[in-house]
Amino acid sequence: MASKDCLRNCGPQSAVRETGSDIKFIAARDGPRDYRTALRTNRSAWNILLKDSEGPIPAQLTTLCKKLGIDPAHAKHVFWMVELMESWFLADPKAVAAYYGAKGFALKALGNPDDVETISKSTVLRRLKQAAAKCLKGPYDKVAHAPALLVGLDPILVQKHAPHCKKLFDAVKAKLKA
Repeated sequence: MASKDCLRNCGPQSAVRETGSDIKFIAARDGPRDYRTALRTNRSAWNILLKDSEGPIPAQLTTLCKKLGIDPAHAKHVFWMVELMESWFLADPKAVAAYYGAKGFALKALGNPDDVETISKSTVLRRLKQAAAKCLKGPYDKVAHAPALLVGLDPILVQKHAPHCKKLFDAVKAKLKA
């Protein structure tokens, strides 16, 4: 659900409105299973999946698709948050700081946002927890904090520091132009 909010507020939704098209973001507990269902039940739609890679991206994206039980023929319609969605937060440290508030927030703990997709899952989560540990809202909690953090992100910064995010935005924009 959190990813849905980010995509709605970060650009593609406004581009969709401009074309008069329709776009639906569906949050799923089991994204790969629900994606396979969507492929069967919504054949005329452009079905895509946005998924945490949970680790480094292999040279062949079809490897991740196979691991998830997705036909590798659909690999170009599967987009990855590398290694996890929270990596996007590190791309926009000012938005994270604004969410938590200045009192007690350790901005330096977030590190350098250059290429957030090269940062391991454990390091991303550790940085977020350390940065907000002394804040009134408490340390980072996915359920409590992620939806609001996603909505506050600058989509330009996220795309700049997360190449796979940019691939998603570019694909949506290209599809809308087609």
